[in-house]
Amino acid sequence: MNDTKNIAERERTAKLIAKTRESIRKKHRALKTGIMESEIALEKKFKPIVEPLRQIVDITERDKPSKIRDVVKVKTSKDSQHHFPSTQDEEVFETSNGTDPSLETSVREVLSTPQGRDRLNSQLGPLGHIYINALLSGDKRNEIDHVYGVYFDENGTMMGDKKFDVDTDDTIIIDGNRYKGTPGLYELIFKRLPDDDIYTENDKQTYKSILLTTNAHRRRHNAKMPVKSNKGYKYKYIIGPLVSAHRTMSLGAGVPTTLRVTDDKVDYVHWDDPNELVDRLQLLDASRTTGNNAHDNTVDTRGTLRGWIYQKLNR
Repeated sequence: MNDTKNIAERERTAKLIAKTRESIRKKHRALKTGIMESEIALEKKFKPIVEPLRQIVDITERDKPSKIRDVVKVKTSKDSQHHFPSTQDEEVFETSNGTDPSLETSVREVLSTPQGRDRLNSQLGPLGHIYINALLSGDKRNEIDHVYGVYFDENGTMMGDKKFDVDTDDTIIIDGNRYKGTPGLYELIFKRLPDDDIYTENDKQTYKSILLTTNAHRRRHNAKMPVKSNKGYKYKYIIGPLVSAHRTMSLGAGVPTTLRVTDDKVDYVHWDDPNELVDRLQLLDASRTTGNNAHDNTVDTRGTLRGWIYQKLNR
């Protein structure tokens, strides 16, 4: 009798263990799947920033041993690889406890270390220290222009549809063109609310040239797309007037609108009976008298036509 009770008790215990084990597996699966998705999203988001930093770390490692490599370099040892169990009843991601920190954390750690900052700043001029570091630090003061300014993507550091770079003398390099880096030009490119005490009229004209080169002011950075207009300070008082002046000049203000060649089809009406033409002109004249000016060009020719009709009727 006691043996039967012991067997039943062991069976209940085994079932409870199996149930608990399955619950733990489900939670583990959900947790690891979420972690993997987060890591993939972070890696994609911060790749443009992390890749240059990794290159800096590799160069630093060759020059002198540094702890930065341990922070940024992705581990390739067996302990850091993902293992896929061969069990048929579950799909669980298993990783070792010694996995690398997230890419976001890695970037912050590198930028927070004296070695990382020194290595980055060695490639920047005085203005680059201020503006590039403000961009990389996460724009904590909400000062950076994220609509028309510099950004990161899979192609690297970009402004509009062109690659953006700076030299150690603060020269700005865009699509192979070099622009003298002035405090005002940096202010116009990077800041959401540029300080008008810093930039000059020459800076504005250079900035206009950069906008037209990069299409940073157009939707999708496409020259054929409309301008990204908004009610913000920078567009209203700086970008809008600059690009509007360019559009007005490109139209050719010296050519009257009525004389411009268009692709519109002209509907010609051939009058066989002069009497019908006279009736038509009288109708247009009456319409004009009531205030309808849509047919002014036609009515203005009535004097010439009147003489022509008079000749026809008196032949």
